[in-house]
Amino acid sequence: MRYGRSDRGIALPVVMSVVLCLAVWIASLSWTMSNSRQRFQRAVKIRRAYFMARSALQHFFLKLKTFQRQNPEAMIALEQANNYEWNTLSRAFIEDVVLPGEINGSYTASYGISSFSISTRDIQKSELVVEIQAEGEVDGVKETIRRVNRVSR
Repeated sequence: MRYGRSDRGIALPVVMSVVLCLAVWIASLSWTMSNSRQRFQRAVKIRRAYFMARSALQHFFLKLKTFQRQNPEAMIALEQANNYEWNTLSRAFIEDVVLPGEINGSYTASYGISSFSISTRDIQKSELVVEIQAEGEVDGVKETIRRVNRVSR
């Protein structure tokens, strides 16, 4: 019989401490991955909203060029409008800049032009300088783009 041995029962505390360390490591890894996934999903929504705002800009430019080529009187009326008329005419001009159809995907999205103004108009060159503010929204995340562009025929 051995009564002097002191390493008796040491295996159980060693195994338990290894299991505890592994549990802490797995929990921290899970938390880190969850945070990374949330940041990635937020970044994707921000980029989608940005490109929705870009779509609004392209839609607006298409409408602007079409009106400038086919209905220059409307553009002259916009440019020469006083403040009261400008509010009504500009809202009517951007009212139909909306999504043309449904978006295929598992998210809700929209875009629009929140404001625009005509800075200068050169009749001889058929050019306009416009300041536009476009907004895109995806699942509650908004992105705004402000541009100053020269539009020619």
